[in-house]
Amino acid sequence: MLDVGICVTGSIVFKRISVALAILLGLGLVGCESREDRAPREDTPAVKAPPAVDRKVAERFSHTIWQAGEAQLIDARAAVEALNRALTTLLDKPSADHLESAKLAWLDAHREFAAVLPYIQLAFAPAELRDQGRELLLAMDSWPVQPGYLDTVPGYSESGIVNDTAVELTLANLRRQHRLTAHEEASTGFHALEIMLWGPTSERSADQFQAASGGEEPEALAANRRRELTRLMGEALAEDLASLERRWPFTVNDLSRHFLALQPEARLQQVRASHLRTVDEELLRRLPESSESDVESGRAADSKQAILAMLRTLQAAWVPTQGPGLAQLLLTPRQQEALAERFDTLEEQLLKMEDPVELAELGQLASARELLEDIAGLMSGRAEIPAGEDDVTPVSLTTEH
Repeated sequence: MLDVGICVTGSIVFKRISVALAILLGLGLVGCESREDRAPREDTPAVKAPPAVDRKVAERFSHTIWQAGEAQLIDARAAVEALNRALTTLLDKPSADHLESAKLAWLDAHREFAAVLPYIQLAFAPAELRDQGRELLLAMDSWPVQPGYLDTVPGYSESGIVNDTAVELTLANLRRQHRLTAHEEASTGFHALEIMLWGPTSERSADQFQAASGGEEPEALAANRRRELTRLMGEALAEDLASLERRWPFTVNDLSRHFLALQPEARLQQVRASHLRTVDEELLRRLPESSESDVESGRAADSKQAILAMLRTLQAAWVPTQGPGLAQLLLTPRQQEALAERFDTLEEQLLKMEDPVELAELGQLASARELLEDIAGLMSGRAEIPAGEDDVTPVSLTTEH
């Protein structure tokens, strides 16, 4: 079982630790002092250690987490199905109302997908599955996206796949075009579809989805290719989520077998490590460090909502409103309290920020990043915080003569 003890040195103070270090610490890859070095000194009170995790409790909780991931995945797939229905309506009868409905469906589906990202990190945590997980996320959530790779942009009336008749519009070929020569050349995923619905400059109109006729090959006309490209992107999202949903259940014994092969206590450590990766690779990445940074969703103005969706998934696992959470199982009472407080504070701050977050004040962004780093340090179990009176166990030292 992985060592999740807390390193204590001298007086106990809260230390901000980097997310990368938090991951290593949470995994037990960076060592602490020897046990002899950590023995209480006469002038240092002993801090209550995290409670030992009961094997049966760990077993039940690990199953609950996995099944919560399946439930969220089902919600995400349902939202993508609703998105595809809205796209079909838009393409059948282009109108301003139908375009707006498609945009709203995109926003709902994207947020449901963001909420499932921490579970995807968990499912593909084993080393032999990580390439598959990375490929899936790149197919569904690659960003930033180059608008000119997909459609007409100002100054380039013939740009993009929409105008390039040499690119055959099939789903298989669209996947081959994805990130073909550069990472921003996305042709599948939420943010490629975002370009199609909002337009390269956020000025998409419904009449740009009107079917065109004329010529010997009407399917080669830009308007018709735009329609088909949009339809295929929605189909790709549905296909990817359906494939993931089929692999998820315990009974399928595909993704879950790697998780279930671990001892119950080790499963909790894998959940912890995957949540730390979520903070590092997903949440912090979406909070720009300067006004020059790319944001996830500048056109749809949804980057803040995606962050909140992921954050709430983590919060529900660590400090749920009912029942035990990871914090209760793995952290000291003071760490539990601090983690719950930081989750609440970060959500409160995010709700006050602009969306997309690129428009937020740099001070707000810096504060949000600091809170995320605090959360990672606390989740890792290695963050040290001041001990209250209720957290101190008196130490009685005797000297043998």
